[in-house]
Amino acid sequence: MNLTKKMIIATTSILLVLGSASGFAAEAGAAPQKETKTQAISSKSNLERQKKEAMGIQSKEKKPGDLTVLYNGTDNSLSFNYLSITSSDYDEYTKLLNKHKAPKLTQPGWLPEGYAFKSGEIVPPYYFSFSQPYQKMLKELKVEAKGKTYYTKKLNWSEAGEAALVFSKDSDVIRISAKRIHPLITEVTRVAGKGEKLEKVSIGGIEALYLTNSNAVYSTNLTWEDAENNLEYTISTYKKSPLTKEDLVSIAESIMQE
Repeated sequence: MNLTKKMIIATTSILLVLGSASGFAAEAGAAPQKETKTQAISSKSNLERQKKEAMGIQSKEKKPGDLTVLYNGTDNSLSFNYLSITSSDYDEYTKLLNKHKAPKLTQPGWLPEGYAFKSGEIVPPYYFSFSQPYQKMLKELKVEAKGKTYYTKKLNWSEAGEAALVFSKDSDVIRISAKRIHPLITEVTRVAGKGEKLEKVSIGGIEALYLTNSNAVYSTNLTWEDAENNLEYTISTYKKSPLTKEDLVSIAESIMQE
C-alpha cells in the first residue's frame, strides 16, 4: 500500500497592491504623512494586542480533552493545542475508547519480553495542513475572525482523532498509536529529514515506512496505513532503544492479525 495520497491541489495566491496619491501642494504634504505614521503605529499596536490575546487563550492551562485552534492571518495557517486524556489503568483506557469514539487500539498480540502496559491516551482531533478538514476549518475561522489577524477558538469534539498505548521496560518505552487520516488536497510524499534514514518495509503485503535517527523524542518510527478503516498506525521508540527493526515489524504483524 502506498502511503502517498493524491488529490487536486487548490492554490491561492494573494497580490498586495500598494497605491499612492499625489497632487497635494508641498506645504500641505506634512499633515497626511503624520497621519499615516500615526495610523501605522495604531495598526501595529492593535495587531500586537490581537496576537497577545489569541496566544493567551491558546497557551492557557488546559484540562484533559481541551482543544484550541489559533488562526494566524499573517501566513494563513492554523495551529492546534490540546491536552490528551490519559489513564494508567488499561480497563479504564478501554472504556475511554468507547466514550470518546476513538480508534479501537488494544494491546498487540506480541510484545518483546519484559514490556508492560504503562498508560493509554485519547487524543483530541486535530488536522494535517494539507487535509480537507484543515482547509475547511481554515476558511471558517478566517470568516469568524472578522478581519482579525489572530484569532483563537476552543473546539468542542465528540470523536477522538487518535488513541495511543505506551509500554515500558525499565527506562525504555514503546508507543503505539492509531490516528484517523483524512483526504488530502494535494500529493504528499514523505521524505527523510536531515540526518534521518527512511526505508520502505513490506509487512504482510502492506507497505510501511521505517524512519530512524529523527531528532524527535521518539526517533525511531514504523508507520503504515489501514486504508479500509482510514487509520494510520505508528510504533515508536527512543533513539537508544535496544529494540530492532525486526522487533517493531513483529509488533506490527501482531496488530495486523487482530
